[in-house]
Amino acid sequence: LDPIPVYEPTDDPPDGFQRLLYGRHPAHTFAKTQNTPALRALAPDNEVWVASAVASERGIETGDLVTLRNQDGIRSLPVRALVTERIRPDAVYMVHGFGHDAPLMTGAHGVGASDTAMQSRYALDPICGGAGLRVNFVQLEAAS
Repeated sequence: LDPIPVYEPTDDPPDGFQRLLYGRHPAHTFAKTQNTPALRALAPDNEVWVASAVASERGIETGDLVTLRNQDGIRSLPVRALVTERIRPDAVYMVHGFGHDAPLMTGAHGVGASDTAMQSRYALDPICGGAGLRVNFVQLEAAS
């Protein structure tokens, strides 16, 4: 391996797709607290952040239900769009931990969309073996 790592650019999203970004919400940790009633009251659902320019182009408004379809054809549960200037046009963002398909998580079952379900590809770092998951791309579609 190169003793001084050389920058390798990531792939750009295909036409009509955005890079899937995800993160945490201050009320929730990982993917189980969405079922805790007191925490669910603070943050009951996730949204997908969409750049204003992309939303305008696709006729999406804040509050619209959309589904995500990744580059491998996997579809998400419906999730509400949040149109914002606070994200780049080549990416969308979701809070992690929603979109459970576990029926015993009665409060969180089927609520929001799962970023994990959309991650069908990864890139391994050859030095440390860490998996890079932000190599997945999604396309927004009106929820049916």
